[in-house]
Amino acid sequence: MDQVGKIEKINGNKATISVKRVTACGDNCKSCGSSCKVNSVIVESDIDGDYEVGDYVEITTENEVMFKHILILYGIPFAVMMVAIFLVQLLVSGPGKDVISAVSAIASLVVSFFILKAYDKNEMKKNVLKFTVGKKL
Repeated sequence: MDQVGKIEKINGNKATISVKRVTACGDNCKSCGSSCKVNSVIVESDIDGDYEVGDYVEITTENEVMFKHILILYGIPFAVMMVAIFLVQLLVSGPGKDVISAVSAIASLVVSFFILKAYDKNEMKKNVLKFTVGKKL
C-alpha cells in the first residue's frame, strides 16, 4: 500500500512522517456528514538518503500485513456477532427470540471492540507494521 507523507521531524536516521488519512468518502470533508476529526496519521520510519524536514515522500507498507489487519478488523466483529446470534437462536425459545438475538448482536459488537483494542495494543508492542520510505516527491 503506497501513500504520500510529509516529513515533520528527522532524528538521526529516523523520520517522523505525517501521512494524510485516506478516507473512503474522498477528500471533500466539508460536504461529508461523518465528521472525521483525524486529518493525518503520524508514523516513524528509518530513512536512508538525502531527506529534509518538509519533504513529501512516498511511503509503503507490506500488503500482507495490511491485509491481515483488515481481515482481523472486520472479521472478528463479524464472527463474534454471528456466534452470538447463532447461540441465542439455538438456546432461546419463545416469541422474543429474534429481539434477544438483535440485542445480543449489538452487545457482541461492544465485546469485539474490547477484543480489537487488546489485539491492537499487543500488535503495537510487536511493532509489526513497518513503513518504508521510498522516493522523494
